Amino acid sequence: MTRLNAFSLPALAGSACLLASLFSTTALAGLLEKGRTGGLTAGIANEQPYAYIGTDGQVTGANVEILKAVLAPLGISKVDTPITDFGSLVPGLAAKRFDLIGAGLFINPQRCKVIGYSNPVTRSGGAFIVKAGNPLNLHSLKDVAQNGKARLATQPGSNQVQEAKASGIDTAQVVLFDKDTEALAALEADRVDVVYFPDAEVISLLKKASSPAVERALPFEQIPDAQGKPTWNYHAYGLPKNDPAFIQAFNAELAKLRASGELLKILQKYGYTENELPPADITAEQRCAL
Repeated sequence: MTRLNAFSLPALAGSACLLASLFSTTALAGLLEKGRTGGLTAGIANEQPYAYIGTDGQVTGANVEILKAVLAPLGISKVDTPITDFGSLVPGLAAKRFDLIGAGLFINPQRCKVIGYSNPVTRSGGAFIVKAGNPLNLHSLKDVAQNGKARLATQPGSNQVQEAKASGIDTAQVVLFDKDTEALAALEADRVDVVYFPDAEVISLLKKASSPAVERALPFEQIPDAQGKPTWNYHAYGLPKNDPAFIQAFNAELAKLRASGELLKILQKYGYTENELPPADITAEQRCAL
């Protein structure tokens, strides 16, 4: 019979407890610990002005710069930015293919069931791009619905799809493209009649296209709320739903960045104005509860 020395059982028990404690600590540490030791991955959709590949081949954009400014005080300096289609961002975060979403993402109650959010970074209204002269006289989603045959281009998985449906636009009129640049190309090729995206994205698209064949539809009537006032959407970072320590730390640094004025300075580099800053008391929790 093999003899156990007096140290064996207590030592094994102690080692088991120590290992369990270490594994538990690692599991609970979340993105703060992971980011400090090995960096994080932030999924992006390669869209201006949020997060995109610049002419020098480097990832840039308002969301990228703000993300780095938020994470640096937390001791996180390395952020990789894998590119995916916009519609794959939320499923990708939920499946842990990346650690957070670094693209422009509206806070949406349906998405809130699957992922967490930072507090809002910017607010945005909608905007149309049409052919020069706006031949169908489209200035609102209501106009598209009443026309009945106008074809509206936007992105799968976006708030714009839901807004089009809520405004009475038939699903047969909505044409979906994975990239905003593809939607604009479809307009230029007469395959759609109007492109619908957030205003900041529309500004960047038109600037990049620099084409006399298309223009922003002005004026544009925003979707009204129950009181008849224009509604706003709120951009934020998509974060893991089950990591409250990271979300709290992230929001604290985001608030400091705004209070210092640095947030607005970064945004202004990409065509935003103070009008695009959300009220400071608007939170992700509030928007998710709508």
